[in-house]
Amino acid sequence: MRRWLDDIMNRRARGLAGRLQPWLPEGSRVADIGSGTGHNAANWRELLHVSVDEFDVADLHWVGDGPTLFDGRNLSVANATYDVVTLLFVLQYSPHVRELLAEAHRISRGRVLLIQSTCQGRWGRMWLRLREFCWGPLAFHVAGFVGAIRGQPCPLNARRQFSLDELRTLFQQSGFRICHWQPRPWPGLRVSRDLFVLEPIRH
Repeated sequence: MRRWLDDIMNRRARGLAGRLQPWLPEGSRVADIGSGTGHNAANWRELLHVSVDEFDVADLHWVGDGPTLFDGRNLSVANATYDVVTLLFVLQYSPHVRELLAEAHRISRGRVLLIQSTCQGRWGRMWLRLREFCWGPLAFHVAGFVGAIRGQPCPLNARRQFSLDELRTLFQQSGFRICHWQPRPWPGLRVSRDLFVLEPIRH
């Protein structure tokens, strides 16, 4: 079963790598904040030939050496260290969203790539809660059952769902401008997995 789950995670990671490839130039130094199982970073290194440092608030890695742990607010990284910073399906879990975005702003000398699910209306929020349960607590406990991760409290409890307008306002208030937006809606569910390419506004 673990091999089957690993295959699912690798296929998902390869799909995300294809989506991000135009924005991850070969040779880039990348900070993956909220690196989770490590499948994304492993695939980016192999397929896109970039250098990746992984950061997370909990060690959930299945592959690779695992992340550098941090408190969700402050990274022990110098200003403008990375060419690209990534945040993939992370903001819904963070209790410190603005501080997290501020750190991404601080450590990036280039762009911040962010993929986040968005929803429209009550129906969309309901489906997004279901999706986040499946990819959060349910996936966490299944991974623990098959021995992919060590026993620990589940850190993947979604605290919020975002509309597109809420995210746009949040990015503006956090010192970013959106230079590219690519929605990927789930037909009929009023839910989308949106890619945002953000550029820090420097003063």
